[in-house]
This record gives sequence, C-alpha cells and structure tokens, in this order.
Amino acid sequence: MVIASPRNRRRSIALKLTVVARQLRLTFDKSVERDGLTRAQWTLIAAVARNPGVTQRMIAEALEVREITAGRLIDRLCDEGYLKRRENPSDRRAYSVYLTPAAQPLLDKLDEIAKSREAEIFAGFEADDLEKLDTLLDNIARNLSATRNSRAGAK
Repeated sequence: MVIASPRNRRRSIALKLTVVARQLRLTFDKSVERDGLTRAQWTLIAAVARNPGVTQRMIAEALEVREITAGRLIDRLCDEGYLKRRENPSDRRAYSVYLTPAAQPLLDKLDEIAKSREAEIFAGFEADDLEKLDTLLDNIARNLSATRNSRAGAK
C-alpha cells in the first residue's frame, strides 16, 4: 500500500476541489439552461439579488468580467425586464442596478434548482460532516485571500 505524502495529498485535494467546483458549475448550468438562462445571466441576477443597488463596476468584479461585458449583460436583462438602472445617489457617474418584480419567479426557480442539486450533492452527509466541511472550506478561502492580498501588496 502506498501512503501519500502530505505534499501529494495537498496536491490531490487541490485537484479534487478544482474538479468538483467545475462539476458543480456544469451541473447547475445545465439545469438552469433548460429554463433559458445562461450562467452569465443567472449569476448576474443572483449578484443583484444579494446586493440591491450594486453598480456595474461591482457586478463586473463579482462576475470576474470586464465592465463592458457586465454592461451588455445588464442591458440585455434590463431589456428583458428583469433589471432596472437608477441613478446612484453617491456617484452621479454610476448607476445602481436593481431587480424588478419580474425577476422574482426566476429567483424562485433558481432556488428550487439549487435545493434539488444540494440534496443530490450532499446525500449521505450528516450535519456534523457539513459543518466540518464548511469550516475547512472557510479556512482554505481565508488562506487564498491572504495569499492574494500579500501578493497584491508586493507589487
């Protein structure tokens, strides 16, 4: 029996995290595509739902796209009646983005799909397992953030 060294175990876990994250995205995307939404559209709607009044710049950062790309997505979703822009009271050059009532059925559907996928993904997990996994993932996220911040400060 070959025992993985701590270094190989870390690499193996990092690769698994990458594969699992991709599989989660693809599975959810396929479920949502049946309702006519692209990943870009549903992630933008979800971002605005979490942060009403968010600006185009903030949306672009959250979606990891350029501002022009975020602007086009916002335009399309405004045209479809899911979003609206309003003048930003603290910055006259920017607009704040809000959901319209027409977006609520989409949010409800996204929630329904998410709950269904979560039930499949976490089948067989106990509450303690989920709590431990949540803590471990928080630690990884914190380490990544610290690394990113220290590298940014070194530039």
